Amino acid sequence: MSDNVPFELQVEIIKRVPIKSLLQFRSVSKQWKSLIDSSEFITHHTLKQSQLHHLLVRYTKRSEIKYISIVDDDSFPRHKFSPTVSPTAKLLTHPRMIASSHGLVCLCGFAYDLKKHLIVLWNPSIRKSVEIELPNKLNALGFGVCPKTMDPKIVRITRRTNAQVYTLSSGAWRRVSMNLRVPPGFTFCSYQVVIDGIIYWITCNTSGSCDKLISFDLTNEEFGVIELQDSIEDPEHLCISKRKESLVVLNYDKSDVACVVWMMTKNGDPKSLLTKLFTVSFNAFHDSVYHRIVGFRKNGEPIIERLCSGDGGFRVTTLEVYEPCVENSNDLWTNTPFMIKCDSFFMTTSYTESLLLLNHPDSIIH
Repeated sequence: MSDNVPFELQVEIIKRVPIKSLLQFRSVSKQWKSLIDSSEFITHHTLKQSQLHHLLVRYTKRSEIKYISIVDDDSFPRHKFSPTVSPTAKLLTHPRMIASSHGLVCLCGFAYDLKKHLIVLWNPSIRKSVEIELPNKLNALGFGVCPKTMDPKIVRITRRTNAQVYTLSSGAWRRVSMNLRVPPGFTFCSYQVVIDGIIYWITCNTSGSCDKLISFDLTNEEFGVIELQDSIEDPEHLCISKRKESLVVLNYDKSDVACVVWMMTKNGDPKSLLTKLFTVSFNAFHDSVYHRIVGFRKNGEPIIERLCSGDGGFRVTTLEVYEPCVENSNDLWTNTPFMIKCDSFFMTTSYTESLLLLNHPDSIIH
């Protein structure tokens, strides 16, 4: 860029540049690198600029953990690639994808070579990650980026009313009070969802019914309880997910023939807390041994994992996009079929491109 262009104008132009080009621009000059690596620029670019959406899929092929990122736009699912995974993340055995927030994906698992439980905060867009050692005992784990400070936070719940929070900026765990009135015997029964700076977990009571959501505000670090029993008639087979930046409750019927998708409203009335969006019918999947909703596309269409009988003692697992209006599904893997063992499964999360972690060194934090 010409030296005749004032630096202030250069900054405004650079702010509008996509992630891939920004990584290249860091090599243009020390001044540009200092600008792009600054916390102020990273925060502004993450919050203000519209970035590409990706669907990240984790699966097992020949006993090897693999990841694939699919650009979630009108070209879906043609544009896909294998993102660079950090060496430490590759050491994790059966890693869980806890959640994604502001471009960061949170992985959790046990690294046998290191003999440690680790959390990996991974930014696939810039190929950087940070590994954090995780204490052994926990009942639930949560992750999200504080929308006010842009500081990644990890929430660790060890007992019914005992919690700790880890912030990347401090590099340390600290206790926080849950201050919740919950009955004895309740358990966390699903992975978390983070929406608008709030983490949600679904919990089960002693009879097995999923009757409550536990929330954690990443800004003020306060917990809350949301009752579900007044909104859903049969709360025994519930999961939670995120669809179009809204929390949705997945209500599977007892015969596993259909799943009703409910969206949580924000009107505060417990009796109208959830609004029915649509029902996913599994009747068309007559050859399925097992099926479940594993996520949603950017346009809101559910993504379904199906396990079907195959030849030679193997089972074929596929991901399919379900179109509720026509009750039809399209195979994501039409051009790349693969066979996996019947005990393998998919994990998915959606993320947007961001610069978070760009100015943080790759490291393991103890």
